[in-house]
Amino acid sequence: MTSRCKTALIAQAFLLVVLAGVAGSARAAAPPLDPPVNYTVKPGDTLIGLAKRYLVSRNAYRDVQSANHVRRTRKLKPGLVLAIPGALLRSEPITATIVAFSGPVTVELGKGSQPASLNMEVGQDSVVNTGANAFVTLQLPDESRITLPSQSRLRIARLRHILMTDGADRVFTIEHGRSESTVTPLPNPQSRYLITTPVASSAVRGTVFRVGFDEASGRATTEVVKGLVGVAGSAASGTEAAVPEGFGARTTADGAPVTLKLLPAPKIENGGKDQQEPTLSFAVQPLPGAKTYRLQLANDAGFVDIFREATFDTGAATFGTLPDGTYFVRATAIDENGLEGLASVYSFTRELNSISGGAPTAMGDARMRRYLFRWGAAGAGVKNFRFQLFDSPDAKTPLVDQPGLSDPLITLTDLKSGDYYWRVIVSTFLKGRYTQKAGELQQLHIGQ
Repeated sequence: MTSRCKTALIAQAFLLVVLAGVAGSARAAAPPLDPPVNYTVKPGDTLIGLAKRYLVSRNAYRDVQSANHVRRTRKLKPGLVLAIPGALLRSEPITATIVAFSGPVTVELGKGSQPASLNMEVGQDSVVNTGANAFVTLQLPDESRITLPSQSRLRIARLRHILMTDGADRVFTIEHGRSESTVTPLPNPQSRYLITTPVASSAVRGTVFRVGFDEASGRATTEVVKGLVGVAGSAASGTEAAVPEGFGARTTADGAPVTLKLLPAPKIENGGKDQQEPTLSFAVQPLPGAKTYRLQLANDAGFVDIFREATFDTGAATFGTLPDGTYFVRATAIDENGLEGLASVYSFTRELNSISGGAPTAMGDARMRRYLFRWGAAGAGVKNFRFQLFDSPDAKTPLVDQPGLSDPLITLTDLKSGDYYWRVIVSTFLKGRYTQKAGELQQLHIGQ
């Protein structure tokens, strides 16, 4: 890929995944933490005026003058492009909110550490840790989300709004473990959502991707479920690949990404059957090319509130005990290159009905089966939601069409077995302006 193509890829707000730590000397070239920005001079602009409005101090104009070889500070030619060092840019802090968590989760703020709590706000320079059998989901002001599974550590390197560009600067470092993100597309080409990590799994709305790193083999992987992702190789290779939807990139010790097709979504045997035994168990139908499988459990169809996961080679995955109720399971297959494929989502009902000590004990009942759907709801303004459920991806008339929701969730009862597709339309009223945005369709399997 030429240097011009690389620049265009990033300028169009595609996400650049930097695989830092591929292997010893073949490390990826990490981008600058505070990259320079280009500012086009407008009529009436002066260096001192720009410093007052957009830079960290009034005297910072001298650094801009020197970097751009400007002779006359009080008279700038309109259309002139100034390269502004990133470290000089004034910014406002952005915070992320913990919207779901389970198990031992801690947040490091400054020198101290404290347990996570619902609706807790975390910002730049914070570190989020998950212990064994723990998950946490953070939500950003633009409705983006990032979820950490167990045994993961996330450092928030940058989380701010840049005044000069009106862009959001979000840089995360996965110091160990994985992450999975749902990121709102970046309308401002000078906004940035960047993950630098040796081990990561990420997803964005419009562009769904994961990143992983196997320390033993020195192999990094990126999987793109939707959209397009730019993957940077090692500094030594100087390579970059644009990985399209349905493909993944494997980066080995030499740092050069190799693009491969992802495995399809696996099927769970008996789909969303009732789970009546003391121990939950799911078996995946064998998929050609799969080496291992990963299953995750969540309380909602959107997998905002994940609470367990298991990885296994063959046979069935077991999850121990679980209270009665309706839950959701997500399945993916992993190939010999370590690439994790597309996902399938099923609903299942837990109604314990087993024999213990020689006497039957029926703990389930004939109550209604409740299906919880959740979605993002961050950002300023008054929000209203419209939930739609379809029986096919191209259906014109929804089976359920519920407008006027004030909370970002809805519970449906007693859905029949079959495949469903759902989405949410968000209406926002802010400063006298009304906007509307429709989310993407998400698939759900219910029943046998």
